[in-house]
Amino acid sequence: MTEHPLGVRAVPALAPERVSAQAEALPYRDLFLALAEELPDAIFTKDLQGRYTYINSAGARFLGRPAEEILGRRDCELLGLEEARNSQEFDRQTLLAGRTLHAEMSEWLAGVQREWLSTKGVLRRADGQVTGLFGICRDVSDHRRSEAARSQSEALFRAASSNSFDAFFIVRADSEGLRLLHVNTHAEALLGCAARQAEGHLLSDFPQAAFIAPPPLCQEVWRTGKPHDEELKQVLPRHGRRWFRRQLSAVGECMAVMVRDITEHRENELRLRLNERMAAVGMLAAGVAHEINNPLAFVLSNLHYIEKELRRLKLAQSDLGEMMEAITDAREGAERMRGIVQSLRSLARGDSVNTQPMDLHEVLDNSVQLAWGRLRSRGNVVRDYAELPQVLANSVQLSQVFVNLLVNAAQALPESGGGEIRVVTRQHSDSMVRVEVHDTGCGIPVENLERIFEPFFTTKPVGEGTGLGLSISHDIVRGLGGELTVNSTPGVGTTFRLLLPVAPEDAPSGSTQGEVH
Repeated sequence: MTEHPLGVRAVPALAPERVSAQAEALPYRDLFLALAEELPDAIFTKDLQGRYTYINSAGARFLGRPAEEILGRRDCELLGLEEARNSQEFDRQTLLAGRTLHAEMSEWLAGVQREWLSTKGVLRRADGQVTGLFGICRDVSDHRRSEAARSQSEALFRAASSNSFDAFFIVRADSEGLRLLHVNTHAEALLGCAARQAEGHLLSDFPQAAFIAPPPLCQEVWRTGKPHDEELKQVLPRHGRRWFRRQLSAVGECMAVMVRDITEHRENELRLRLNERMAAVGMLAAGVAHEINNPLAFVLSNLHYIEKELRRLKLAQSDLGEMMEAITDAREGAERMRGIVQSLRSLARGDSVNTQPMDLHEVLDNSVQLAWGRLRSRGNVVRDYAELPQVLANSVQLSQVFVNLLVNAAQALPESGGGEIRVVTRQHSDSMVRVEVHDTGCGIPVENLERIFEPFFTTKPVGEGTGLGLSISHDIVRGLGGELTVNSTPGVGTTFRLLLPVAPEDAPSGSTQGEVH
């Protein structure tokens, strides 16, 4: 059996004169052996017959045998059939090439699947004659497993963040600002683009989403290391007013941001509180209606009595005419009060509302007359009526809506006067008519437009408004089968637009429409 060229772990032992000659040829022999034993890579040499002539401790461990059992033996005696064939083929290619070759290999060694980066080259004598080959093998199994685990973790992380119902961001601070490193699909609605398109960009490139991670707040979280959790309200383009829960957590140089849309939850809470307040208002309305109903009956009865007695008296026709006209106006006002009381009682009980065909223009004119005391000091009222069919509605409720819109329009005009309120009626479609109440007043700010029909929302000073007028009007119109909308431009004016159903030709008087709450 041939000797290992370095004279270590070789069998059988060489003659003393030959060892001395090789030692002289390799002055750094001891240094090489010391380094080879310390390296984690497998280092070995083979002769031209493929027998191991040297192997370090790492290589012996990888083969799962003591070095003494490896030296002098071939791969076919140490490895499985497939692994031995691959190793011998790599040896053959290296010897044929006469130069160093590199390869990646996957083998079962000592019962373990291992991934290798293998380097093999030829050994030559001083005269250039090839005497064998050397090999260096680096086990990258752990590294590959770590890479696979890291890839799997990243895939799981992306899957978890993508399937989350929350918008999720990872940002990192650099010299230009906060940069988006990862964005899940639920964040796309806030950013306005696909997640992959957003990653790598600065958060400042998406001004509508700047609220998710304000730089001063991020700096505070990085400085203290304490997570930040709060609820906030934002007005977003195309989405309107939304409520969010925002959580920030520092992770090294990065910041993990979770944004949960809690708008529905908050609106449900507000709706619940509103229902409680409306229930209280309903009880109050029922009580007020009951208390007003009795004295109102006395007023109507006395008016009837006065009218009868005046007719018995022999008064001048001019005086009698004025008195009878005053009594008629008073009776109409009292009857209108009775209708309002009945409407309040129906509202409190949730009763269905009586509807019947009626002349829309007559209701509008009566409403203008009722609100005239508030209108005449602010500006002109212009009526632009078109020929319309009758509408199916409740005159008391419809008058309540129009009076509320007219009074609001008057309050929007300058106190010094000079404004204009225009009431326009048009045929909207075969089944609907349109009423517009337009004023040239101060207008409504954009942030208030979406809340204008909310119950108890008002911008008027305390004592001048309850925030129920437009909300009740909206519910009345909707209950009548119509629609109430608003358009406004600050500094230019506001237009409230009503759509009301046309009365069917065969609609009986006193028909009923669905419940209005």
